[in-house]
Amino acid sequence: MKRLKAIIEDVNVQSDKIQPIIVNFQNGELKDEEVKEMSCGLFRDQKDDKTVLALSNGHIVYKGYRPDCEKESTRTMLVLHNKRTGKVKLFEAERWQVTPVLEKPNVKDNQNDLEKNIGILNKQFGSKRVKRRTEQFEKLKVNVDAVKEQLEKTVSNVEIDRLELSNQLQTEEHLSNTILPVCNRNATNAKDVYNIYDIIPKSKLETLYEHAMEVLNGDVEGKGKFFKRTLRTIQSDPDNVNKIALLLYIEMINTWFAMPMKNAKRRDVVICSVSEEVNQYIIDTYSVSSPNGRTRPNTMKDKGLVHSLILALTISNFVLDLEQFRVMLETRTSLKKLMDLAKIIGAISTKEDKKVITLKSKLTSEEREQNLNPLLSTGWSVQANRDAIYKEFVFKNFNEAFGFMARVALQAEKMDHHPEWFNVYNKVNITLSSHDVNGLSQRDVKLATFIDKAAASTGN
Repeated sequence: MKRLKAIIEDVNVQSDKIQPIIVNFQNGELKDEEVKEMSCGLFRDQKDDKTVLALSNGHIVYKGYRPDCEKESTRTMLVLHNKRTGKVKLFEAERWQVTPVLEKPNVKDNQNDLEKNIGILNKQFGSKRVKRRTEQFEKLKVNVDAVKEQLEKTVSNVEIDRLELSNQLQTEEHLSNTILPVCNRNATNAKDVYNIYDIIPKSKLETLYEHAMEVLNGDVEGKGKFFKRTLRTIQSDPDNVNKIALLLYIEMINTWFAMPMKNAKRRDVVICSVSEEVNQYIIDTYSVSSPNGRTRPNTMKDKGLVHSLILALTISNFVLDLEQFRVMLETRTSLKKLMDLAKIIGAISTKEDKKVITLKSKLTSEEREQNLNPLLSTGWSVQANRDAIYKEFVFKNFNEAFGFMARVALQAEKMDHHPEWFNVYNKVNITLSSHDVNGLSQRDVKLATFIDKAAASTGN
């Protein structure tokens, strides 16, 4: 075999994206003519929340799920060689296992036929005792279709009190991919983390300006306490008309989800009486088409809450009282769920009140000078290759080091902000950085300050 001597110019590894795929067929290799007829595609399995590769040669369908590269001990690399320059590029590839999809026999139908045939034989050729038991068994059988029809008639007029059934949030990754607007995690100013016009286009928001002016001039009939309280705080704001329009939009999202489903499915449904554009935009954005008509699954409700939280933070200059906000909602939503959603959008509780949240961002240059300098003077250092701070702590023995780590762990869990650390006997190395903003934030400063106090209490 001829050996290739070359200089590696680049290594391309992008674990967050689908890499070039090498397919292994579990039942062996395909014939040449089958390969030529093969078609393939990537799909999303909504039930298992996994990426699926499907292939077909016109006769057999093959299916396989994306492998978990983190669990593999080795990586597969494709080598692209440039004969002219003598250099090569390495691209990470994924090995997918696919298996043929076989139709399963209808076991239920076969079982029913078998039972029916056994019953006929028992009645014709069985003893008197067997015949009697078979007849009694058949009389006890339930007509499922008849029972189902009877139940549907019974519950057709029952009014359901729809409680908050979506208490268990989906994974942050899924939310980020489906209902979270584009997020700038590198922003050093809270106003740059989200663009509100990704939630409602500016052209549609402007159609609410005329009504916003009327509200600004005192037309607040039918508005709730949260609306009126917020309105008072933004009266003198230079951007008050735009913020009132956003407040109206939050109110309309709330109206949409509080509306009974039978009314929401009507073609002439009215959520926003002052703008037909906004009315249709809310319907399209916060509902899903289905064979049974328009629906509002829990994912759409979470999407409406996330958008409302981001807009409410923007209106209130990025400090929001969740308890007051929750009272405004016409749908039953727990404070815990709002707190969980706040974490997902990148908001944290303030020091003064856990129910009051503020939007996180990276430290500004002024905050770095004011907050980092005291930490640097105590031995912390800014890492050269990333936006993080690092410090090594040395204790008398392992027990002292472990006790220190236990104290830090409890505080980290309380803050929901965990350090990167490494321990060998009496040494503890700690690195702090906020992954959700891709750099240093106020939470790193707060945790570093606590860590220094915890170390000092041990005599370190």
